[in-house]
Amino acid sequence: MLEIVKPHVELINGLFERIDGIFSDLPDDALDWTPDPAVNSITVLIVHTTGALGYWVGEMLGGEPAKRDRSAEFQAHNLDKTELHQLLRGTLAQTQRVLNSLRMRDLKAMHYSTIHKDYFSGAFALAHALEHTACGAHGDHTRVMRAG
Repeated sequence: MLEIVKPHVELINGLFERIDGIFSDLPDDALDWTPDPAVNSITVLIVHTTGALGYWVGEMLGGEPAKRDRSAEFQAHNLDKTELHQLLRGTLAQTQRVLNSLRMRDLKAMHYSTIHKDYFSGAFALAHALEHTACGAHGDHTRVMRAG
């Protein structure tokens, strides 16, 4: 693994641990609860965070099509803790696999985003993935987000 990537992996691992701890002791019916219709549930936060990471790392850096439906992420509901844990573990495994195989040329290369219809450097994709994961872990996406 590239030395420059190691801190990103450590941070993402720690953030996933934090996310996992947020809901582990909650009853399943609390996962879709929101205090207000304009606030995202825990389920939405997890589905959106993993969707973003799967896209920015899995697809943009790893070339693995994410088949992402960003709008649907904000409609997610009725997932139990087991399903959310599996989603987190699967996304983390994909992220670690891709980041373990990265080369400097991957970080320097421009990657085309089918969502944004623009090119981004691999370094930007990695930084943005980390930013998104941190927002999910700290609840910064609690307000309802719109596709766009």
